[in-house]
Amino acid sequence: MRRTRAALPVAAILVTAGLLAPPSSALAAPAVPATATTATTAADAGPTTDVDAGAPLDGVTAAGVPGALFRVEEHGRIRQGAVGVADLRTGAPLRAQARVRVGSITKTFVATVVLQLAGEGRLALDQPVQRWLPGLLRDGHTITVRQLLNHTSGLFDHTADPALAAGIVANRVFHPAQLVALAQTHPRSFAPGAGWAYSNTNYLVAGLLVEALTHHPLGQELSRRILTPLHLTGTSFPTTTGDIAGYHAHGYVPAELGPTPDGHPFDVTGRNPSAAWASGALISTAADLARFYRALLGGALLPAAMLTQMKTTVVEDPTDPRVRYGLGIERVVDPCGVNWGHGGAILGYESMALHNENTGRTIVLASTLHPAPPAGAAALTAAADRLLCDTPPV
Repeated sequence: MRRTRAALPVAAILVTAGLLAPPSSALAAPAVPATATTATTAADAGPTTDVDAGAPLDGVTAAGVPGALFRVEEHGRIRQGAVGVADLRTGAPLRAQARVRVGSITKTFVATVVLQLAGEGRLALDQPVQRWLPGLLRDGHTITVRQLLNHTSGLFDHTADPALAAGIVANRVFHPAQLVALAQTHPRSFAPGAGWAYSNTNYLVAGLLVEALTHHPLGQELSRRILTPLHLTGTSFPTTTGDIAGYHAHGYVPAELGPTPDGHPFDVTGRNPSAAWASGALISTAADLARFYRALLGGALLPAAMLTQMKTTVVEDPTDPRVRYGLGIERVVDPCGVNWGHGGAILGYESMALHNENTGRTIVLASTLHPAPPAGAAALTAAADRLLCDTPPV
């Protein structure tokens, strides 16, 4: 039976803990399933491809996630694979080349553009936002650009406002300034610079800053400065439509949050991501994300001084020194050393991308159920550990 496209209940949206999850949750536990379908394509893969590419994802689909994919690049060797299905309705197997929504990984792209503008002398990281966006923020005279990018501004996270849910359910198209205004109906979390709290609102303001300085839409600047130079042909930034061009994976929320006649997870692929905008509306592929992070961390997108600024971090949680936040990028220490990257979670999708500065290994992991059940989160955590630290088979 074809499943209905009934409106997702407001309660379901609220249970998802907002539109976008903090990066550490996605890095620690992306979401991937476990039916035993694997896929690798030599033409897309590179010099060599592991023919048993789905093995790192063993156990993921068994935990109830419809599909998951990964890519590992290290010293010219590429491994990639996928498990599960791209679309529950058709049962078509998921391939590693699928486009997915990547949520908060968008933040690294936006931060890169802001830092490029800083490198061009068009803004200063430690000057107040009000200089370029007068009247947008009530604390704009005390919040700096740096504080936006490293989440020390104290701005309330607009995705935590229950009023946003009804608009998402109705598939409403939001303007970022409306969302910033919504956030400012709440008290600030702390005085600017006095703490750390992940807030998607910071990146709405950062995106508006890019537009104010360049007089171009944010998507145009992302394309001109990053997507086109790096030939990221599978990456796009459509914010007013839920359509995903080209071959893509459908995204889902658990059935208990959006009941369906057949009891399968609820398909939310067509929800427009305007409520995320600069904080999480990007669509990409594993290959494109790997290329982006390797280029960024290799110095191809930012002057050395600006890359140093990006990698200047602040404490997220004083009880966990392993994870720190820079300017649109996270520093994660694991048994394999220091990793740089970001996680992303948006309705229906979870993802992560990390580059290990010790081994040179870059990994991308994405799945198509958000929020994921505990078993799925555990399976994805295990998959991430294997991808980051296991010695690749020869």
